[in-house]
Amino acid sequence: MVQRVYDVCVIGAGASGGVLAGALAQAGVEVALVEGGPYRDPARLANHAWPYSRAAPQTPSVGVDAQLEPIEMHGDPIGILRARVLGGRTTHWNAVSLRFAEADFRERSWNGIEDDWPISYGELEPYYDRAERLMVVCGTRENLEALPDGQFIPPLKPRCSERILGRACQKLGLRMIPVRKALATEAGHGRAACHYCGHCMQGCEVSAIFNTAEHVLPAARKTGRLRLFSNSMARQLLLGKDGRVRSASLIHRQTRREEEVRARVFVLCCGNVESPRLWLNSRLANSHDAVGRYLHGHVTHRTMGWLSELLSSPPANQDGATDHVYIPRFRRGPHRDYAGGFGYQLNFLSYAVPHQAKHLPGYGAAFKRRVRELQPGFSMLGGFGKVVAHRDNRVTVHPRRRDAYGIPIPVVHFRWQANDLSLFRDMVATGREIYEAAGVQLLVSDDARPAGFASHEVGAMRMGVDPQNSVVNRFCQAHEVKNVFVTDGSCFTTMPEKNPTLTIVALALRTADTIVALSRRGEL
Repeated sequence: MVQRVYDVCVIGAGASGGVLAGALAQAGVEVALVEGGPYRDPARLANHAWPYSRAAPQTPSVGVDAQLEPIEMHGDPIGILRARVLGGRTTHWNAVSLRFAEADFRERSWNGIEDDWPISYGELEPYYDRAERLMVVCGTRENLEALPDGQFIPPLKPRCSERILGRACQKLGLRMIPVRKALATEAGHGRAACHYCGHCMQGCEVSAIFNTAEHVLPAARKTGRLRLFSNSMARQLLLGKDGRVRSASLIHRQTRREEEVRARVFVLCCGNVESPRLWLNSRLANSHDAVGRYLHGHVTHRTMGWLSELLSSPPANQDGATDHVYIPRFRRGPHRDYAGGFGYQLNFLSYAVPHQAKHLPGYGAAFKRRVRELQPGFSMLGGFGKVVAHRDNRVTVHPRRRDAYGIPIPVVHFRWQANDLSLFRDMVATGREIYEAAGVQLLVSDDARPAGFASHEVGAMRMGVDPQNSVVNRFCQAHEVKNVFVTDGSCFTTMPEKNPTLTIVALALRTADTIVALSRRGEL
């Protein structure tokens, strides 16, 4: 029996792979889509049950089982989330969708750090337009140089705490705007409208938030040109005699059944750790030791404040759609000892939890009364700052340790750089300033050390002109293996303070067009 050969094999079905596979199938391309996890039915989520009455989860876990799939970490502590579910991290994300600005693609030319991207904002702009329409992004046009406007539906409205913090920002000369999120604030976009339950990051039960498993792949599968290999781990890419990848070796997570998927083109959309892991485990060409290097993400910090103006207010439902507003990047004063910037996302912690309780002294009736008095005033600032892409921060694979599927495990090496730490200190100090201007009864801020990456890790298979310090070219095509593309966040040359997902989707759409065009010209 002759084995089927697909036009394109896409590995990973999240923001990048799901969108890319969908676009290719709609364009007439025969696609094999490989996903390491199962489908997660949003209708079976139990987010609306009280915490004390929730039964065992009725849906599969999003993340990996660390016992089955360990990861080894060296250096400064950071968080790395690896998803094993159809739709990847779009199944449980906060949906903030921000365009990079022209300056964000030109760090070397404009700020003297890192490297410039080999593409410009202008080249990606039409794909940002398409991405926002596909994802259904809410927001407002603000004419900000640091945050380009896009294609928006009506925005979320600010809550009381956000209006108070907005007044504080005005005092300090900062701008607060409605957040830009891939969330349906109104009906009529092919999905249910948000009902403001506040469970966005646990998974949206009505799919009001963009999710490739719900909003892209069903239509792609109806074309008859997309075959899904779910619960299947890609453990190795196999080379043909011509030096091109001929197939992907898969192992099913439950049955341990092994199979090969053959294709003419392969696209890695596995995530910033898994894509370099797959390349390195496949022993593909890596002449300049660039694969896995320049790992970075966001430096983050949370400040919680209980606003004096809202203390002892009558109980009210403030759940909303997590954050409703955003404080974009700004410059205050001429003297800074770091490059880059930061922005703040507000109130994405749950109102269902009295966060103040563990920070208050005492016990008994007086303690409970104080917890209740403070609860209406709860708010938080989540700072997200730029991290410099440094060559020594990297992903490798372990020479001996293997996971439950026989695949060498990933090893992450990361240390904060001086620029990251200086930016972090300013981000913490500015958050405190905002709260001081707003007036608080209680302020909680862990200033000791930075956190990262908030699931925003990027850069380990970066885009560039020079193969000595990059893995893929300006079209996300590998320098050394021409029938392999990389379109997840690992292809980012650099990243500003903005969330990466919208740019990932825009690059996926652009790469789909590139693959179709090159295929028609016979260049793949």
